[in-house]
Amino acid sequence: MRPLSTLPETGDIIAVMAADIRRTRAAGSSVGYAITLVGAALFVATCFLPYYGFPDGGSVSLYDQLLVAPDSGAEFGAILFQFGGVATIVVVAIVGLARGKLNTGSVHFFLAGAVAAWSLTWIGSLLQTASLRNGLTIPRLSLEMGFWLQAISIGVVIIGTILAATRRMGAHERGAPVTRCGVETPP
Repeated sequence: MRPLSTLPETGDIIAVMAADIRRTRAAGSSVGYAITLVGAALFVATCFLPYYGFPDGGSVSLYDQLLVAPDSGAEFGAILFQFGGVATIVVVAIVGLARGKLNTGSVHFFLAGAVAAWSLTWIGSLLQTASLRNGLTIPRLSLEMGFWLQAISIGVVIIGTILAATRRMGAHERGAPVTRCGVETPP
């Protein structure tokens, strides 16, 4: 029976892994994490802006609308619903930024997964809110600045995540050396 790998092959595998660790991240990936953080901050801010407008001229923020029972477990649930997902995204983006030029490993995968789950939930919530306006549930309901800025903030987070994930390593940049089996070759 032949062993899975010989000693020289093992050395080649370790050399390739070591070369991957030494590669530095492209500058664009830091920008992607920063854009993600800006979008997350905008999202949090929009939760406190006027979200729904009523015919009598009054308005309510999303935060006020979800906190229907202050000083109860429902309040904690509303806070988790609004800010739990975006808090996870903020933590992962900060880790990606803090790693600097070090190999970010799988941080971009965690960020992409968190943003996918969070953004799909909130896009669904926005669509449901927009459908209330057209239905008979709440007559003459208007969507205020908070609603529209929240939609924009979700898009900003998605764009930042795409930039962080696709520009995570500098090896694909024009003119950058390509590493194969620990040996740099011209592109």
